[in-house]
Amino acid sequence: MAEANNEAQCFYENLVDIGFGEEMISRCILLKNEGRKKELLITLQGSRRDLLETIHTEQKKLDCLDYLVNWLRKKGDSCI
Repeated sequence: MAEANNEAQCFYENLVDIGFGEEMISRCILLKNEGRKKELLITLQGSRRDLLETIHTEQKKLDCLDYLVNWLRKKGDSCI
C-alpha cells in the first residue's frame, strides 16, 4: 500500500500497487485531475470487476486441484 505524503503521489502509488500499466495510470490521473470523478469511478469499478472475475476463475482451478489431490490421497497407490 502507498505510504506517500501528498495526495497525488499516494494516488499514483495506489494505481501502481493495483498493477495498472502506465496507460491506465495516465488515464486515471487525467480523469482525477480533470475532476471527472464519475468516469474515474466507472473505470476503477470495471477494473475491479475484471480482477474479481480473474480471482473466481483462479479459485475454480484451485478447487479442482484440491479435489484431485484429495482424491489421489484417498485412492492411495491403487490409482497409480
